[in-house]
Amino acid sequence: EMTEGLPNSRPITLSTVHVGGERYVHLKIYEPLPHENKPLELSAYQTGKTKDDEVAFF
Repeated sequence: EMTEGLPNSRPITLSTVHVGGERYVHLKIYEPLPHENKPLELSAYQTGKTKDDEVAFF
């Protein structure tokens, strides 16, 4: 899991999720700043991944 962000911007989390069998997806999730009082936001995803695929910024 990697988190990136700049001051006054929303942090970005990249994550790998096991969806069954040998299948995985990579997710890009924006986390709002605390004062925004908003839920997490799924920004993008990649399918067709494996357990060993590196999670890189996309």
